[in-house]
Amino acid sequence: MKLPALSENRPLRLGSLMLLYAAQGAPEGLLYIAIPAWFASQGISAEAIAGYIAIILLPWSFKLFNGVLMDRFTWLPMGRKRPWLILAQLMLVGSLVWFACLAEPTPALTWFAAIGFAVNFAGAFQDVAIDGMAIDLLDETERASANGLMWGGKTLGTAGFAFLTGVLISDEGHALAAIATAAFVGLVMLLPLLLRERSGEKLLPWMPGRAAAITRERQLTRWWPLLRDVAGAMAKPASLALGAGILVAFAAYGLKTAFSPTLAVQEIGWDRSVFTNRDATADLVGGLFGIFVSGWLADRIGPMKALGCALLGMALLNGAAVFLWQDGGLYFAYLLAYSILFVLMSVCTYAIAMGQSRGTVAATQFSIFMALLNLGTSFGASRLELARGLGGYEAAFSACALLSLFAVGAYVLSVRLDGGRTPSTVLRDQEMRL
Repeated sequence: MKLPALSENRPLRLGSLMLLYAAQGAPEGLLYIAIPAWFASQGISAEAIAGYIAIILLPWSFKLFNGVLMDRFTWLPMGRKRPWLILAQLMLVGSLVWFACLAEPTPALTWFAAIGFAVNFAGAFQDVAIDGMAIDLLDETERASANGLMWGGKTLGTAGFAFLTGVLISDEGHALAAIATAAFVGLVMLLPLLLRERSGEKLLPWMPGRAAAITRERQLTRWWPLLRDVAGAMAKPASLALGAGILVAFAAYGLKTAFSPTLAVQEIGWDRSVFTNRDATADLVGGLFGIFVSGWLADRIGPMKALGCALLGMALLNGAAVFLWQDGGLYFAYLLAYSILFVLMSVCTYAIAMGQSRGTVAATQFSIFMALLNLGTSFGASRLELARGLGGYEAAFSACALLSLFAVGAYVLSVRLDGGRTPSTVLRDQEMRL
């Protein structure tokens, strides 16, 4: 029986995108939550863990180059993004298996960081391929619901595998946790292997089929016009201010991500499994808030106002944590509140970035903003040693608060320089084509 193409079946299309995003979130649950908590329980210092996180996050800063590469080169008979997606998932499975082969963390922390970098390198390619496929296949009227499902899928993948891999590390070690994650990604890889993007395309290279006409029309064939127009768009004052706001706002998030495992395990005294469970719970609560509340709230009061409320809330939350972080119950409340505010900040940032990404290079400009987001996260994580050197965890919380306040000013300036236009949550189809 021949399965329908993704472009022809809405439930199959939306369900596949949600599962693919779940496969993207699963390694994050392992690498960002379970492994750092395991490191902390082994007595590894906060600065060493922050260095690990900063290194493994770096590949997400290269998403712009991934996107341009994928849009310039592909094998159209198998679809515009499906060949890249299959390759990325094969790389992801292979790097997770490699991760499972590592020894205990104390003598091999550098290798954990290096192979974690490789896992995220593959994950970043997978992310860009999924987003590109979504842009090509989704109707404008279903993008909002699709984004909610994709966000929910990633959140469930991250939270679920933070729980699962945390338990597996406790019982069997990190190797089985990495293999379980690789097995899930491999299972989800059956979707791009079995489902064509459009009818008539090749399912596999040796099978019959040909490129769809609409795919040939959308394929990028020249470099210079793209590079020239992107440079001009990013040189605008509004774009520079928005880029600065994104970089700073997510540097605060990276700093918080870096210090959280050691603060909870080594300072507050939580068991490693307690931290992974509570951090995963916070991610799950934030994800559900993102699916059911954040979009409605941003539409209700406007993305800029909602973003300002989120950043001011994060500043106040981190300011209070300067004095209250040593109480375990209050720190769990901090994690829950921070997750909700972070999701709201992220959703509104995407909306504002999309609103300022216009014209024929909108997709590439948006990719640059997202690369700055990930670069800021990595940079923030790498600054933990400096922050703690200025005054311990109190200084780290204070730095997070100040960065959030600075980001508010940069975001406001960017919107005013952009002419006060209402940020859009959806890019028109013609603007998403490179």
